[in-house]
Amino acid sequence: MFSTRVSLKTGGLVFLGLLAISVVVLLARTFSYHGFTVDYKKNVFSKDGKTFDYVSGSLHYFRVPHELWHDRLLKLRASGINVVSTYVPWNFHEPHPGQYNFEGDADLFKFMEIAQSLGLYVNIRPGPYICSEWDLGGIPYFVLGSKKDGVLLRTMDSRYLSHVECYFNELLPRLEPYLYENGGPIIMVQVENEYGSYKACDYDYMNYLTTLMRKHLGENIILYTADGWDMHHLICGPIHHSNVLTTVNFGPNSDHMSVFTRLRSFQGHGPLVNSEFYPGWLDHWGEPHQCKTSSFVGAEFSKMLESTLGNVFVNFYMFFGGTNFAFYNGANMATDPKYQPDPTSYDYDAPLTECGDTTEKYYAIRKAIKKHRPHLIDNHLLAKVVNSTKQRYGKVKFKEILSYPGIKSLATKHLEKGPIFTFEELEQDYGFVLYEKTYNNYYHNVELEIPEPRDMVYVFADDKYVGKIYRSANEKILLPSFRKLALLVENMGRINYGHYLHDYKGLVGEVRLGEDVVSKGVDWSIWTLPMNNTHLVQYQEIKSQPGPGSILRGEFTIHGKPADTWVKMSRFGKGVIFVNGRNIGRYWPVAGPQKNLYVPSVFLKTGVNELVMLELIQMPTQQDLSVELVEYPDVGSCD
Repeated sequence: MFSTRVSLKTGGLVFLGLLAISVVVLLARTFSYHGFTVDYKKNVFSKDGKTFDYVSGSLHYFRVPHELWHDRLLKLRASGINVVSTYVPWNFHEPHPGQYNFEGDADLFKFMEIAQSLGLYVNIRPGPYICSEWDLGGIPYFVLGSKKDGVLLRTMDSRYLSHVECYFNELLPRLEPYLYENGGPIIMVQVENEYGSYKACDYDYMNYLTTLMRKHLGENIILYTADGWDMHHLICGPIHHSNVLTTVNFGPNSDHMSVFTRLRSFQGHGPLVNSEFYPGWLDHWGEPHQCKTSSFVGAEFSKMLESTLGNVFVNFYMFFGGTNFAFYNGANMATDPKYQPDPTSYDYDAPLTECGDTTEKYYAIRKAIKKHRPHLIDNHLLAKVVNSTKQRYGKVKFKEILSYPGIKSLATKHLEKGPIFTFEELEQDYGFVLYEKTYNNYYHNVELEIPEPRDMVYVFADDKYVGKIYRSANEKILLPSFRKLALLVENMGRINYGHYLHDYKGLVGEVRLGEDVVSKGVDWSIWTLPMNNTHLVQYQEIKSQPGPGSILRGEFTIHGKPADTWVKMSRFGKGVIFVNGRNIGRYWPVAGPQKNLYVPSVFLKTGVNELVMLELIQMPTQQDLSVELVEYPDVGSCD
C-alpha cells in the first residue's frame, strides 16, 4: 500500500513536471517569435512580436561599384536610417536571354550581406518593371521582340509572362534565404512598380505576380505596392486582397495629411508608408539640374515623423543616387511628345552626392531622425563617415586615333545588302548601329529627313560627317553631292516611364532623300556596335585633324593611391568615355546640365592609365585634342 502511494505520488510529480516544461517551452516559443509582419490593428510593422520603426533610404547597388558598397551603406546607417531600399534591374542580371549575372557589381546578395553586417534591413523592389530612370525600366531589350510582334509589356500577354517567369524562377529562389524569417535582412518585397501610372490597368497581371512571388517567397513575406496618390494611380496600382500592403509615393511639395487621408479611403487599416519621398529629382539632358533645399526637405520630413495621424514610415528616394555607368540610363517622354533622355550622373540632389560625400541635406535628415526617432541613431557610426579623397590629375593628351569609318572594325555583327532592322531585331541591347547604303549615281544637294530617329543619327556622306538628326529636334539636313550614305544611330536610352515603353531603337520609320523613301530597299549594310570591346581597337598616331566618329586614346600616370576624379571635356561635343576599359558613360556638355563625368578611384590604378573617347559631333583642333582630369564634379546649376 505504501509503495503504491509512493508510486502514484512520484508519477504525479513527473506528470506535473512535464506539464510545466511544456508550458515553459510553449511560452518561450511564443515570446521568441521570429518574423516581420504588418499589424493592421495598430497600423504599424511588427518584428519578432514587437513594434518596429524604420526610416529607409534608396541606394541602388547597380549604380555604384561593388568596392564602394560598404562606404555608401555605412553612411546610410550613420544618418539614422535603418532600412536600405533597392530596385533589382532585370536587364542588369539577364542582359541576354538565359544569360544570368549575379557577380561583381551585380552581386545583389553580397550587397545585402554588407547591409546586414551594418545593422540595415533590406526592402527589395524586384519589378519585373522598376522605372528608376533605367533603360526600359529594367526590362531587357529582348522582351520587346520586334515591332511586328507587338508584345504587350506589363500585361497577361503570354509572350511577356514567359520571360517574367523564367527570370523570377531564377531570381526569387536566390532571394528566399535572405528573408528575415530565414535569418536574412529582407523585410519587405514590392510587387511591380507604380503600376497605377501605366495604361494597361491589368488586375490579372498584378494577381499573377503576387501568386508567383508567394510561390517562391512564402506566405509570410510582406508584399506591397507603391504608387502615386492620384485617384487613377490608386485604382489601378494596389492589390486590394492577398494581404498586399498599399503604399504611396510623394515628395515634399505634397501635404502628407491629404495624401494619407486619400490612402485611407482605399486602405482603411495598415501602416502609413511613403515609399518614395523625394529629397531631390531626376535630370534630363538639355534641362536645368533639379534641386530641393535642405531646409525644405528637412522640415517636410519632420512633419511626417511627428504627424498626428500616427506612425508614418518614410523611404527617401534617393538617399544616394550614384551613376548610370555605360549605356544604362533611361528616358522620359513628355506629353509634347518630347523625348527626354537622362544623363550619366544620377546625383538626384540626394543627401549623399554622386561620389558619396555627405551634404547639408544629409545632416538635416539625421537631425530630424535624432529628434523624432532617437532610438534609430547609432552615434558611434558617424565618426567613421569620411568623404572621398579627390585628385586633379591634369591634362590627358590624345595621341592615337581610330578614324571614321574604322569604327566598323568593332562590329559584333555585319549584315550585307539587306533590309533595315531595329536594334531589337539585331539582338543588340545598347550602343550604336551603323546603316550604310551606296548608290549607283550621285545625289546632289538633297535634303535628308528621318521622321522617327531613335534616338540620335550621326550622318556621314562619303565617309565625311555632315550633321546629326535628333529625335526631339525635328531636324533635316541638306546633303552635299554623295554616293555613299551612312547613318550611325545611337540608342540614348529606352523610355522607362509612362505609356511609351515600347521604345524600339534604330531606324524604325522612313528615311527620305528628297522625295525618295530609301528605307524600303534591301540593299543596306549594317554593323552592330555595342562598344563593349574597345580593347580591340588598332590605333594609329594622330597626324592630321580628326573628324567626328573617331575614337581617341590617351594615357595618364598616377603616383600613389588613386583618388576620385572627373573628366572635363569642355572642348568636345558629345560621345562616350572609357577609362581602363570601363565605360564611365555619355557626355554632352553642350546640352548640359552635366559637364564632368565621374571616375571612381576604384576604376583607376597606380601607374599608367588609359582614357578612350568616342567623339561624335564636335572635334577640337589637333593642337587641342585633350581633356582634363579635375577634382570636382559639375552636374549643373540648380534652376
